Amino acid sequence: MTWLFVIVGSLVAIALLFKLWVWRSSRQRNAAGIQTSGRGLVFGSFIGRRLVRRAWLRVRMLWASHERKKQLAHASHVETAQEAAALLGGMKGVFMKLGQIVSFAHDALPDQAKGALQGLQKDAPPMAFALVRGVIEQELGGDLGKTFKHLDEEPLAAASIGQVHRGTLRDGTDVVVKVQYPGVDTAIAGDLAALGKMGGVIGAVNPALDVVAVLAELRARITDELDYRLEARNQALFRRLWDGHPLIRVPRVYAEHTTRRVLCTEFVRGFGFYDYLGAANAREKRIASATIADFVFDSMFCHLVYNGDPHPGNYLFHEEGAVTFIDFGCVKRFTPAAMTDLKAFFRATIEGDRDTFDSFILKIGLVRNGRDWDKDLMWRAWRYHLEPYWSGEFAFSPEYLARGREVMAPRNTKDMNLPPDLLFFTRITFGLNAIAQQLGSAGNFNKSARRHFYKDDASPSALGLVGVDVPERFLRLPHTAGAGEVVAQIERAGGLPAWPDLTLAL
Repeated sequence: MTWLFVIVGSLVAIALLFKLWVWRSSRQRNAAGIQTSGRGLVFGSFIGRRLVRRAWLRVRMLWASHERKKQLAHASHVETAQEAAALLGGMKGVFMKLGQIVSFAHDALPDQAKGALQGLQKDAPPMAFALVRGVIEQELGGDLGKTFKHLDEEPLAAASIGQVHRGTLRDGTDVVVKVQYPGVDTAIAGDLAALGKMGGVIGAVNPALDVVAVLAELRARITDELDYRLEARNQALFRRLWDGHPLIRVPRVYAEHTTRRVLCTEFVRGFGFYDYLGAANAREKRIASATIADFVFDSMFCHLVYNGDPHPGNYLFHEEGAVTFIDFGCVKRFTPAAMTDLKAFFRATIEGDRDTFDSFILKIGLVRNGRDWDKDLMWRAWRYHLEPYWSGEFAFSPEYLARGREVMAPRNTKDMNLPPDLLFFTRITFGLNAIAQQLGSAGNFNKSARRHFYKDDASPSALGLVGVDVPERFLRLPHTAGAGEVVAQIERAGGLPAWPDLTLAL
């Protein structure tokens, strides 16, 4: 019995020492408030507490009534969300991005829990203005007043990599200035290194996944976001692509006041997503959803570029259903050959062509070479993803989003690999579906899909489905053979911000 007490006591002591070490690590932050030590272990500790909380919840539910089970589940979700918001908001970087995704794409969470996480979309704990001033003056050279007549000390938004302040240039131009958190690049490098070390474990648990390729794509996209000059070029490109569209808007970039860690762009006044949900009528919401759809899918399928960070904090809404798109740090580009294959795969899925579908599963890398896969599970998964485009009249409903959790459960995706070209596609799919559902989007989306997957110039755009006329040049878009040509013409003509030391594959 004495030995039992010694063993138990030793385990308790070890657990307490570990908890103390994690607590001390969580207190080590730099001047910008970013945790600098033990980030992976602190996050892992949070996951461990979450698992323990779920196990204890299941035990308590064994003897609870139906109503009591609902109360217990609700309380557990809220407690976890509040803890996650506090933890991830302070960590910034990769882990905060995960919280942003969950905050709007996970419809199963109760409103109170989603509300706790929604602050991560734009209202994470900010850094002090003295640090903001220091970064700007170091990057732009000289006193703050040399560039700005005024800069608000309170940020408009504070996100995973930097925070945004409203200001006025010396000539009176209203701008917003995004300033990168000091040390966030080191934190993100540490997060990615931790994920890299976990690659072997992930690969052992899910051998269907090409972990090396997935982590390489994730690392490339997130590393891109750390250089605001690259974001400035991306934003200038999208502004040129959509210049003159009545409802799709992209703010101007002021390249002369932009560096690696400071981005200066045009100030645009608009509604945030949740304010817009409360202020707009049903038609305005549907127009806004269609505006987002045309921007995302025309950019992707016709211009071979898309913005891979579609959370509500990156949209500003206007009364007539127009949308201003901001934050172009995470932009993915497709090659014409990759898009040709992807369109053929989507056409086969929409048309119910199982043989062609199966052949492209291998060609685009949804199954790793040499592995078998459950063809029925794979078919059901992708038919679900493309259901809005083959089912005729369709509404983005909570029930549709809920089915996605079942379709994409680990037991149903055990054979599926995520090739680099589709890693962020699934992210934008679930993100846009959640946004479309909240905006009440409905219609015959098969009609608008024809302009992307078939050479059918008579098919309407998403805005056309809701009765909005747009200029002809935004309807006659390049198809497979000429996809990406407009972007190539813009880049050949010049006019995008350029810096001598910026290496960019265009």
